[in-house]
Amino acid sequence: MKESFKLIAILFGFTFLLSSCGDDLLTSTEEVIEVKTDQHQVHKRNCGLDAYKELLESNPEMKKAHEIKLEKLKKYSTENATSSRALCSDPVKLPVAIHFQGISNPNNACLISLAQTQVTILNQDYQGTNSDISNWSSASSSYPGVSIGETCLEFVIADQNHPSGFGLSNGQPAVTVNQTSGDNVSQFAGYINIFVRPNTGLLGYSPLGGNGNGDGVVVDANAFGAGAGCGQVNPQAPFNLGRTLTHELGHYLLLDHIWGNGCGQDDGISDTPNQNSEHYDCPSIGTSSCGSNDLFMNYLDYVNDACMYMFSAGQSTVMENYVASNLSNVVNNASNVLSGGSTGGGTGTGTGGGTGTGGGTGTGGGTGTGGGTGATCTSPTDGTAGSLTNTTATLSWTPIVDADRYRLRYKAVGTTQWTYKTAFTATKAISNLVQGTEYTFDLRTKCTTDGWKPWVTQGTFTTTGGGTGGGNGSALTTVKMKLKLDYYGSETSWELTDATTGEVLKAGGPYTNGNSNRIKNKTWELADGEYIYYIDDAYGDGICCNYGNGYAKILDGSNAVVAQSNGNFGYWDYITFTVSNGTVNLKGQTSDDKAKNLATKPIIVAN
Repeated sequence: MKESFKLIAILFGFTFLLSSCGDDLLTSTEEVIEVKTDQHQVHKRNCGLDAYKELLESNPEMKKAHEIKLEKLKKYSTENATSSRALCSDPVKLPVAIHFQGISNPNNACLISLAQTQVTILNQDYQGTNSDISNWSSASSSYPGVSIGETCLEFVIADQNHPSGFGLSNGQPAVTVNQTSGDNVSQFAGYINIFVRPNTGLLGYSPLGGNGNGDGVVVDANAFGAGAGCGQVNPQAPFNLGRTLTHELGHYLLLDHIWGNGCGQDDGISDTPNQNSEHYDCPSIGTSSCGSNDLFMNYLDYVNDACMYMFSAGQSTVMENYVASNLSNVVNNASNVLSGGSTGGGTGTGTGGGTGTGGGTGTGGGTGTGGGTGATCTSPTDGTAGSLTNTTATLSWTPIVDADRYRLRYKAVGTTQWTYKTAFTATKAISNLVQGTEYTFDLRTKCTTDGWKPWVTQGTFTTTGGGTGGGNGSALTTVKMKLKLDYYGSETSWELTDATTGEVLKAGGPYTNGNSNRIKNKTWELADGEYIYYIDDAYGDGICCNYGNGYAKILDGSNAVVAQSNGNFGYWDYITFTVSNGTVNLKGQTSDDKAKNLATKPIIVAN
């Protein structure tokens, strides 16, 4: 594991840069939001290490504690060195607890859902299954010797045997709301703790090398999760894709920033190119320093969420080895606080008779010695729909042995657009369906042993309600969006919501910079009802007219324009429209005036 050896050597040489801070993480690596009124980029990640270096240099106990961690890592890496990385077939499960702090008028159900969304993002990013990892296929030729990492770890929100005093019962997720303070909760030792609170003045911070003793990662409420958010916990562009936690948790697992301390003293990972300093916004491939192309799309740089999408294989190795050598208390706690248990051991039940011990793989099954061969992990074949209403259904199937999770997709019969959902148990409730409409649905399984299995068609179900005209209910109506970007695509995002329930149905952005006049088209199949289309500019100067002639249009199925934003707004523009019996009509529109007294951006000629 030459990556680990190189990292250890550099960390011993520059220990003053990297250390856990015991119970007070505020003195550790911090991600600072700078508000600069003289630049177009309002929010930037940054680190305040100078004061921290002085603190660590003056605290020999902290320095010694960090050196002990590095010795453990070095010993483990030496004893478990391999010539190459194997694909991850059985990820180590790490229990997670999420603590929302100082939240006014909290919606607990919404916060729990947002927490799960964030953890799903974490697992996709760490395991290399995030959708934008596909960008590496075109970028890889610019980075010889670098391959993307598949970190063999899985973060799971704990759901049983919770610490007392927090009102949590078995079966409930380990999510607390306004019940903790600070960045260390000793009752939650043995967990990866995530603390979320508003108005921190920071995007997030973490010890560089966590202990699992109640410590964890802090994330600002405006950088946690993705989507519409929940009141004060509201992810804001350009840090609204959940990747602040991906970045900070990398620190917790002992990763330095990708540039380390400059060209001569990099991050200590041999397969990440030397880099002189951090990058912001969304750089272009070919941006270089230290004689090579900079790996700015790495999660440990400072670019926008939409422009970071990978770990390197060397970084994944270091994180795996750090967990194995220093966080055994967290790994061992998984079997106690996760109802699915931990991976890589336990009891396996064989189909050939008897129960084998010590060889179980995954949760609740596997192959045990002396117990015969365990059940094969496949996609479900017996999915059924129940609890049908006009707009909801609950889909269920027989649990699959060694299933890590399931993926569900469904669509109205006769349409082409699938809706996708993830399930961690063998049931999933879905909503926003159309009354009296027939749907078809498919399922697939991600196995702990060998990954995703193929989609298997399950059948159909029909929602209740007669609709209008006595037929099979109101049909879905085609509605289209046409969005033209200005130069600063990283400031632009949009959402389509149900005006009645407030549910976010579709969303997009932020986009990359430098794509003036690029068109983004979307087609939706919508039920009868009222909808709000919301377009946002994070800087407050709209998407027209100094940096491109941007606009947003809502069209019907025949491409007739129903409504449009001319792009000359401030922070936002709302378009409310109705869908009824195949017709799309504008109901109303309101926008924010272009923000006053904004700093002047550099004039850029639109493409």
